[in-house]
Amino acid sequence: MTLRWTRRMAAAAAILGAASVVGLYAFDPTRYMLTPPCPYLTLTGFACPGCGVTRALHFLLHGEVTHAFAYNPWAFVGAPAMAAFALMPSVVDQVRAQRVRTLIAWAMLAITVAFWIWRNTASYPFIRV
Repeated sequence: MTLRWTRRMAAAAAILGAASVVGLYAFDPTRYMLTPPCPYLTLTGFACPGCGVTRALHFLLHGEVTHAFAYNPWAFVGAPAMAAFALMPSVVDQVRAQRVRTLIAWAMLAITVAFWIWRNTASYPFIRV
């Protein structure tokens, strides 16, 4: 891929991302259907770990952190973990980055599975999707 093509793709991704953030800020996903319904929820009746992330991001953009957390607390763990995973190679050497990224991946897998199970039990204290 040429550098010119890469820059165009990066610019298109930035424009699409900005438009998505503006749209998510402007339209409340609890009132308007912005995304297709979760296929896992539709097929099984159980919420997946990502159910409620769009609504959580909407409320987070409006500064309502507690409301956002109530829709999907996993997002508050997942987003920083993904950022750390992505930035790790630029912060430390390659060997250490690989070790830390592996640790992050396994930890996030365990956290995600635990959250997935917990959110579908009667003891889940937050908003049910």
